[in-house]
Amino acid sequence: MSLNTTETVATFVGEDGQEYEIDHLGITSPAQWGEFAVYRNGKQLAEFALIEAMLKPQYRPAELPVTPEELVDLAKAALEDDDRD
Repeated sequence: MSLNTTETVATFVGEDGQEYEIDHLGITSPAQWGEFAVYRNGKQLAEFALIEAMLKPQYRPAELPVTPEELVDLAKAALEDDDRD
């Protein structure tokens, strides 16, 4: 698994056996740098953001400061939080 430069930056298979996509919302909107959405079958299920997304653009890292594995962990946590609501 690696980070892509397209909107979908990573995919993973959940415990339910279904494939999920992690989209970086900031690819097409720099104002949303570090913000992500989790999709399954084209339906958005959850959102999450990196702590660095709160920084002003001039203070953000040039590259996303996370690995694909870390993004998957954050996405899974966002899905779990969404299930609890």
